[in-house]
Amino acid sequence: MSVKGGGPNARAFRDEMRPIVLGALEQGSTYRAATGAAGIPWSTWLKWSKAVREGECLDTDVEALVNDARRVFEAATVALTTNIRVASAEDWKAAAFLVQHRQGAPKAAADARRAQHEATIAKNRAAGTHVETVRHVGELADDELDRRIHELEAVTKH
Repeated sequence: MSVKGGGPNARAFRDEMRPIVLGALEQGSTYRAATGAAGIPWSTWLKWSKAVREGECLDTDVEALVNDARRVFEAATVALTTNIRVASAEDWKAAAFLVQHRQGAPKAAADARRAQHEATIAKNRAAGTHVETVRHVGELADDELDRRIHELEAVTKH
């Protein structure tokens, strides 16, 4: 296995992955699409990238691929920026599409984070470990509200 602690489900690097990933990135693809085209699951690519970034990668081929992918992606981004600059002079829609394609969809990323958060809450509720931290002050009795105010005042006094 290429990464320390890879486990039984980790993917091994194959030589044919390299030209597919680098070629796709060179053509302006995203990392996710490039790795998918090479048959590398996204979770594996993230593990490889993290291992390289943290200096824990044990496979020189994986390390070279991740580092070369970064360089190719950056070079393609420069080329894409040039294309955007040229295209934007005549067609702002083309330029906007190219920028959005390269950056990904911010709303989709936010939706994914929210879904992950909601799934964690649901899992914790099912396990009986979730603690509701948001309550409307109208739900509290006056004496409990006073008690909590005093607790907070005691903690915040310097």
